[in-house]
Amino acid sequence: MQGLSFGIWGVIFYLYLNLPEVGFEMDFVGNMFSVGAIATGLVALPAGLLCERIGPKKALLIGLIANFISLIQIVALQPTILLLASLVSGLIGTVGWVASTPFMMENSKQEERSYLFSFNWAVMMVMSVIGNYIGGVMPNSLNAFLGLPTGLEFGSPIGYRIALAISIGLALVATFPILLIKEKKVVQRQKMIDFLALRNIRSHLVIAKFMIPTCLIGFGAGFTVPLLNNFFDLRFYATMGQIGIISALGSVTLAVGVLAAPLLSNRLGKVKSVVMCQFSSMPFIMLITLSPNLTLASTAYIARGALMNMQYP
Repeated sequence: MQGLSFGIWGVIFYLYLNLPEVGFEMDFVGNMFSVGAIATGLVALPAGLLCERIGPKKALLIGLIANFISLIQIVALQPTILLLASLVSGLIGTVGWVASTPFMMENSKQEERSYLFSFNWAVMMVMSVIGNYIGGVMPNSLNAFLGLPTGLEFGSPIGYRIALAISIGLALVATFPILLIKEKKVVQRQKMIDFLALRNIRSHLVIAKFMIPTCLIGFGAGFTVPLLNNFFDLRFYATMGQIGIISALGSVTLAVGVLAAPLLSNRLGKVKSVVMCQFSSMPFIMLITLSPNLTLASTAYIARGALMNMQYP
């Protein structure tokens, strides 16, 4: 359900903000994404401690509360309110995001984990495919049904708002299976003083080695990923339907790549597999921007997304 929701929201939200009738320029769209990302970064460490103390079930449910805040982003057109909602949504949503990975690790054996994480990603991507396609056609279909203008240039925001509200409703359906989770009792909990003093870190050098590439990749992704749909619109005059199909094809390719990730990992090893996937995606980022037409740019977009993201499991 969350994959379906993310698929719809991811395709149309920033395009919705950029509609002439809504009236936000690209710099504000970038600010919206940045505020949410900064909130996620700030709260990730304390969210880990909170998840440990309250358990994954409550943490996942708290994360879903962020979807209620997303409703504000649909109806509020004041810049300050939108930025504040994005900040709070990022802060709360991170709690659930942080809880999911340790929860899967605690409930799986070492030899199962690569396959478990791959399957989890694949399910998310398959549902995102459906969401991408639905998100690509839903706003214009709703506007046409209501007798309102369609298209990215003159389309009514009403169809977009209804589609975004539906995506939030789908995410909230995920509450029901989470309520059925039976938790294991926590034997040992980290103390707040140990957490603040970072006493439980075995090697600061290892942590730094992980942080440097993560920071560089995140910094680079911030320039491109949030604005790619708008880029297809502004550079190639892509329609909502075309953008939805491009996103859906990207998710299909990514799902296949993610399922193949454990096989690659078993053959090359985890480190080599991660590096190869990340390095291979780089030329396609340049190709997206240098492409003379939408077909070549979208092909590069799909290849880049598959290669970069299949390393996560």
